[in-house]
Amino acid sequence: MIGISVDPPERNLAWTKQLGLPFPLLSDSDGRVARAYGVWDPTWNLAQRVTFIVDRARRIRFVEAGTLAIETGRTLEALGTLARAR
Repeated sequence: MIGISVDPPERNLAWTKQLGLPFPLLSDSDGRVARAYGVWDPTWNLAQRVTFIVDRARRIRFVEAGTLAIETGRTLEALGTLARAR
């Protein structure tokens, strides 16, 4: 499991530590992944806050539009639900 953010690597590392994330947070510094998932906002030149859970077959299993705060609890809950459904 990984996370991806358009923030720079050092900020992602700080977020990973601060939030106690059980996975690495990679940097999409050029926004290529955000564009591929349709969440790049060209007006503000940044990615919208959206969480996707994508399975190994590359199917999107969970999507949640974010708020100003990071909602890791719901994401981890969705991961647990999907894992139990296997």
